[in-house]
Amino acid sequence: MSINSIIFTALVCFALILLIIAISMFGRGKDRLDDSSWKSDNNDQIYVGNLPYHVVENDLHQYFSRFGAIESVKIVRNFRTGRSKGYAFVTYVTPKQAVKALDAHGKDLQGRSLVVRIAKSREQQHAYT
Repeated sequence: MSINSIIFTALVCFALILLIIAISMFGRGKDRLDDSSWKSDNNDQIYVGNLPYHVVENDLHQYFSRFGAIESVKIVRNFRTGRSKGYAFVTYVTPKQAVKALDAHGKDLQGRSLVVRIAKSREQQHAYT
C-alpha cells in the first residue's frame, strides 16, 4: 500500500467522522427547538412527564379533557426517530383548567405515575440559574 493511498484513506475517515458529528449536532439542535416551541409563557399549559412511550396524543386528550377544554396536545418526539421522549405539553383554553389538571400529578396512566406541573418557558426555567 503506498503512502498516498494511506493518506487518502485517513482523509476519507476524517471526513466521515466530521460528517457524523455535524449530523449529530443538527439533530440535537432541532430537538431543542421542538421542545421549547411548545412551552408557553401563559399558565394555560401543563407539562406531563413520565409518560409510557406508546401513548399517543389522543390518549392524553381523552385523559386530560376531564379537567377542561383542551386547545392542543403535543407529545415531544425525537427528531430523527419520531419516538416519544416520554413527556408532553397539554394546552387548555383557560389557566384555571390547567390548574385543575394538576390533580393528575401522581395518578396512574397505563401503569406509569404521571408528573404534572404548569409548563414554564425556557426563560422562566433559567431565571434563577
